[in-house]
Amino acid sequence: MLSRSDIETSIPLDGGNYDVIVAGGGPAGMGAALGAAMQGAKTLLLEARSFFGGVAAVAMWMPVNRLLLDGGPRGGAHDRFVDKIKSYGAQASVPGREDFINGDGLNIHPEYLRLACFEVLEEAGCYYRLYSPVTAVVMSDNAVTGVVCTHKGRQHTFAAKVVVDASGDGDVAHFAGADMVEGREEDGRHMPVSLVFALANADVDRALAFLDNERERFKAILDEAAAEGYTVAVWYSFDRATIPGVLSVNNGAWRELGNVDATQARDLTVAERVGMRLAVDFVRLARDKGIPGLENCHLMRAGACAGVRDTRRLVGEYVLTVEDARTGSAFGDVVARKYGAIDANQLFVGEMHSGFGYPYRSLLPKNVENLLVAGRCGSATFLGHAAGKSMGNMMEVGQAAGVAAALCARQGVSPRVLDVSGLQRVLRDMGVKL
Repeated sequence: MLSRSDIETSIPLDGGNYDVIVAGGGPAGMGAALGAAMQGAKTLLLEARSFFGGVAAVAMWMPVNRLLLDGGPRGGAHDRFVDKIKSYGAQASVPGREDFINGDGLNIHPEYLRLACFEVLEEAGCYYRLYSPVTAVVMSDNAVTGVVCTHKGRQHTFAAKVVVDASGDGDVAHFAGADMVEGREEDGRHMPVSLVFALANADVDRALAFLDNERERFKAILDEAAAEGYTVAVWYSFDRATIPGVLSVNNGAWRELGNVDATQARDLTVAERVGMRLAVDFVRLARDKGIPGLENCHLMRAGACAGVRDTRRLVGEYVLTVEDARTGSAFGDVVARKYGAIDANQLFVGEMHSGFGYPYRSLLPKNVENLLVAGRCGSATFLGHAAGKSMGNMMEVGQAAGVAAALCARQGVSPRVLDVSGLQRVLRDMGVKL
């Protein structure tokens, strides 16, 4: 039976010492926190927002791709998370799409997903706190020894032997003075920042059949609507929800939006403002233009916030490239694998060697100790990050960082000198297919 006192044992009031602190509770952060806690490390997961799950929790029923591997278990944190979702029954998830971009995923009800994050963390013995953005770091020479969170003007300091930055924006690495880059190399362009939404009262099967099979007709409808003054996205994709009559809508942001730097509050505010108009206008144009299956649809709700695809990236000991993804470069220090395709949205979409290796060195800053950086802020080129950036892949990269951090804390060594072969053995024992 649930009790407040039981819940509060997982939520520290202030301060304290930990083996591992993970900043950011999205897919990479969840993987890192679970990976560290499963190795017995005293682990604290800090999240700036009011929920865990990151983009998986704000993107409605968008597929959480690559949670599975060839339809079966992927090992470690993935299996715990998938088992928890499955335990809630058919109302919690439906299988995701299998196509050029998507695969081995689940369309998960966002509220069930948020509950699952809490429960798998508690079952792993992981401490956690929401509303806890990392706003500064504690340094000893060039080593990170803790982080500072600020909420409503109150500062809380937490100490750790090793910190994992899975913040998405690379906040910890940035505050620690690590080398970072942003955007596409040639022009600084970012992938689109978009607000997803869900439609109710849809004839889902008829709508999906039209949207999948008559793409030119759908494009013509959108072009006509844009010319008439509707706010229209560059692209839309549609996913089946767990609720009858509900369709989840992802998109590539308003056609006229331009570049959005999601480290800037003003840019994010513009993206949120435009995203709401785009959602409302899609319902209006779907009804006005008689899109099959959506003639009588209603806007059910929009995501909790806009989804961000890239901001800061670490310049680490190894910078992963798109050529690595295309050729399937072999790394002796492989600690995770990324499946799928290269997906930078309208900026570039292409094929890659699905299942290419992710090297441990891409988790390591060049000039900062006691820090590992995982997820979309890891060390990669713009298209290197876009290669296999699915949420399940990010969870596996995060898990590698979390397990490495736990081993470092146990052995009293810096991540830079950790025996990677030992890390690989532990990951394999967890069921990870290296």
